[in-house]
Formats: sequence, structure tokens, C-alpha cells
Amino acid sequence: MPHCLACVFAHPDDETFGAGGTIARYALEGVSASLFCATDGDAGKSSGVAVASPAALGEVRRAELKQAAKALGFRTISFGGYPDGKLATVDADALIDHVVDFLREHRPNVVVTFGPEGAPNVHRDHRAISRATTAAFFLAGSPTARGARGLVPHRPSRLYYTSWAPPARDARFPVQAVPATAAIDVRVFMDAKRLAFEAHASQHVHREAFESTVTEHELFALAAGVPQPSAMTDDLFAGLPE
Repeated sequence: MPHCLACVFAHPDDETFGAGGTIARYALEGVSASLFCATDGDAGKSSGVAVASPAALGEVRRAELKQAAKALGFRTISFGGYPDGKLATVDADALIDHVVDFLREHRPNVVVTFGPEGAPNVHRDHRAISRATTAAFFLAGSPTARGARGLVPHRPSRLYYTSWAPPARDARFPVQAVPATAAIDVRVFMDAKRLAFEAHASQHVHREAFESTVTEHELFALAAGVPQPSAMTDDLFAGLPE
């Protein structure tokens, strides 16, 4: 079986901002990539896209995510359907069980999500999905953790948090990330990342913030699992058997 990557994020477009180049790279290399998106993003901005209601915006953003996911090379998308902006208030056990089921269904080697700080903008939903995914990473392999669907346990090899370089003192978002342990070269995948962002038309108001994420390397921090073969690696799957 080839390597498998699972990404767990809170909103449509998180996958593009946080790890778009990395996903495109691994998809091209034959890695099976699956995405869990917890909310429809219906509480966000519509950036000039005409919508009549939050529910209509949610439909628009789901459709945008499908196009962005195609540009990046995801094979599957799972929509959680949780309330946008309120992930921290939902039943935490139910959310964890949902992610456990996702991991058991797709059986990844590597799982990627936000760090506990919730990305540079410290969004509450980002922090909530980080906590849920971290718990699910450990519970997915436990034979006594049933999840919601009672699927066969699966223990992923590594959990990574998205990371970034230490910000300048005058940075718009001065938040420190969990220190990076992996730097993925995505120079030839910047066009794919930009194409995915263009698919998120309702979020183009965030273009300046997005462009700040289009860098030659995307950074990640090993949070749990099999140690890397070196303190800093250029491959999330380094040393893992297929």
C-alpha cells in the first residue's frame, strides 16, 4: 500500500493556506490524500459573492472546497457539518469520535492538523480541531475506543501540526508556532496552491494573508508518533515503511 496522508481542518480554505503546496506535492508523488473539513464555513465572509443566507454561503464554500481539493489532488473529502465559529462549544466527544472514524476509514500514515495555538490568527475553531485531532490520533488505534461507527482500529504513524517561521516584532500576526521539525520544499507547487486559493472565490478578501503563506517551504512540527530520522526533515514520511 502507498503512503496515505490525512488532513483535518476546521474550514474550507484551511487546507490551502496551511499545507496546500505540501498536499499537491505528495498527491503528485502518488500519496493518497484525504481531507476532513469540520465546518462549511457558513459564518465567514462572502467576499463579494452573492449569497442570501449563511446556509447559502455554506453551500458555496462546500462547492469551492471541492474545486480546491481537486486542484491540490485530494482523493476524498469528508464534511463534518459542525457549526462554523462554534466548534469549541460542540460535544467534544462527538467531534473526537467523528475524527477517529475518519482516521480509521482512511488509515493514514501521517495526520496533519493545526497546532494548539490555532494558526497565526488563533481562531477558536482552529484550536478546537487541533485538540480533537490530537485526541483522535491516539484513540484511533485503541481497541477500546469505539468511535461513532465502531470501525477497525488504526494507529497512524505520525501527527504533525502546521508551523511557520518566528514572526517579526511588527508582524500582523505575532503568534509563535510549535517549532518546526519539517520543511517541505514546495517551490514547484506554488501554482497549484494559488489555483486552489482561486477556487475559494468567497475568501478572496483574505488574499494578502494567503500570499504570506506562499513560501518556498511549508513548515510542520512533529507532535506525536514515530520519531523522525533527524531533528529536521524534508519529508513527512521519512523513515516510514509503505
